[in-house]
Amino acid sequence: MTGVRKLALAVAVCLAAAIAVGVAAAGEAKSDPKGGAQPPPGFETPRTLEGYVEQERAFYDHLRKVHPVFQYEKEGRLVGKYQISDREEEFVEFGGGKAYAEQNNRHASVTYRLGQESILDLPNKFVGSKKCGECHPAQYEKWLRSRHNLVVRFPDEISEAKDLTTPIYGQASILPSGITPDQVYAVIGTPRTKYGFLDAWLVRGTYHVEGGTLRDRTGKLVAGGNQHSRTWAESITPQMATKIAGWVPGFPTKLEEFGDNGSPWWGMTSYGAKNAKSMLFQPATSYCEVCHSFKFDFKTQAELIAALGNPQELRKHTINKGISCEECHGAGAHLVGARGAGTPSNCERCHQRFAWNADEAKADPKKPFSSYFKSRCPSCGTEGSQSFYSAHAQKGMTCGTCHDPHEVTANDWREPVTVPGLKKQCQDCHAAQAAIFAKNEMHGANKCSSCHMPTMMSCENFGAIQYPDYAGFDTQRTSHIWKIRVDPEAKSLNPPPGKDRTYKDGAWRLARYQGRPYVDLQWSCGRTTWADDDTRSAGGCHSPVLSELKPSLHFKSQRQIYDVVVGWQKPVKDGVADVRALLGKVKPAVLASKLSRAKVAEAQHLASDAEAILDLVERDGSSGVHAPGYTLSKVKEARLMVEGALELLGVKPPARVSSAP
Repeated sequence: MTGVRKLALAVAVCLAAAIAVGVAAAGEAKSDPKGGAQPPPGFETPRTLEGYVEQERAFYDHLRKVHPVFQYEKEGRLVGKYQISDREEEFVEFGGGKAYAEQNNRHASVTYRLGQESILDLPNKFVGSKKCGECHPAQYEKWLRSRHNLVVRFPDEISEAKDLTTPIYGQASILPSGITPDQVYAVIGTPRTKYGFLDAWLVRGTYHVEGGTLRDRTGKLVAGGNQHSRTWAESITPQMATKIAGWVPGFPTKLEEFGDNGSPWWGMTSYGAKNAKSMLFQPATSYCEVCHSFKFDFKTQAELIAALGNPQELRKHTINKGISCEECHGAGAHLVGARGAGTPSNCERCHQRFAWNADEAKADPKKPFSSYFKSRCPSCGTEGSQSFYSAHAQKGMTCGTCHDPHEVTANDWREPVTVPGLKKQCQDCHAAQAAIFAKNEMHGANKCSSCHMPTMMSCENFGAIQYPDYAGFDTQRTSHIWKIRVDPEAKSLNPPPGKDRTYKDGAWRLARYQGRPYVDLQWSCGRTTWADDDTRSAGGCHSPVLSELKPSLHFKSQRQIYDVVVGWQKPVKDGVADVRALLGKVKPAVLASKLSRAKVAEAQHLASDAEAILDLVERDGSSGVHAPGYTLSKVKEARLMVEGALELLGVKPPARVSSAP
């Protein structure tokens, strides 16, 4: 028995009131058989982390008796081993949680956090999003079109495919081999990234069946081969894989080369599993319901457990699914008195996944947490943890500063890219950068996010095609780091200390420079991704395999990009330094001048205009990258102004000492 379970049992009596939702009538306290008093509704004692863990026990006990995995195992028809993955592992041990507890003498849910109400909290007060839409139609209509609404769908709601068992976007089907819709509660995912499934027992589908069907309990149940990856199926075709391998040594081009991530079908990955080797046995209570949420209107857990294995019954009692109104605003919201006010849950629940590593915590005690990695790329849902130590966050910017939580998808949800619905754009705050960038002669059609927010995160944990040093290729989500570091070698994503850059056996790390994360030049300019709207709209940017530009602009190395960037920056930086030095001579010349006030005023006016140009260039901060030609021309203009001011004052400008034009 683990430490958390021991502690949970020790406080079981105290937790009983916290776990049970059915309490006395409003405003009245009720005595329990042991003589204690239960608080009135709305004032229940907050459950502890241990309480969440212990709540799951009965659900697991039942699954061990009825789930097909155990039948296949008993009959010797299970290929691969399973690992039980429960709330103890996911919420207490995951993301360095176990090491954190040992170091700090307290348990914490580092990577995952449950919503205010779990599917095991029954009865509950959920009323359904349609009810919310009766009074909030504008928000409801936006939400209906967003992927938040569509991340959990019943099989008959998959409008992009008539048959879930036939190929889509390539050679693989939405449901894996041997899994039929009548054995599935819901499909997880949308056409943007991937499709997984929750089976009829509310267990994450980390398996497929070969030589039979799950419905008939025939054939062999095989670990992995369970998740359709659109990027692999549609974009990284065998032909594209061969093209990439010509540039990236070791990139897989044949099914067998995808190893544990692969399967017998091109485009079908092994997720939460290793192909034919191992898989997680992971009920939705310990993982899926965190972000791919759903809720039932059963009155008791006994009713819920009795419905397991019958997807029609589960669907009939589903009152909410997807990231619905009540996932953020609480069950019943203001209609029946959700616990808390406003938004009891927020974006951070799904989009702030941390990791804790002892060496990082020791190196910077004020910033002991990092973003959670599945393998060599930051995991999906780490937007908040990436931005946590950024200048933006430290200035008070939150998700809601820019994002409209109801319109998370502004474009058509069927597209393979996301264009988010935003309330605020970068240029609303960064006026100097916007003014300079508006004059860009080569990137003017791009957005700030095109370079500063590359699609860097992985939804797939598809390590076989994660090559951070080449800025690809399993990337689905937009990074939230923003600051680009101009350096020929420094990398945003790095293996743990002591491991070389071929390290594949564990999670990588997000680098920091001066205490903050950064985007390296390869990710900013030369990434290869099919899920990035900016890359697609810009003709593949500088990707060596996607770019529509001339070959000399296909950036295969960070050094190549660095040389181009420095080629823009050096004359601007040198020019600014020269003009600043010249400006330093104007004031003494003014004080010593015997000229008329009109002449002196004219000189001062020229100097002031020159200084305004330099101030704009320095506020922009890119040293010419945002608009190379325009910025350099403005610096030259500023120099002419200062030289003119000095000539009016009778001072001969010194010769240039830098390489500035």
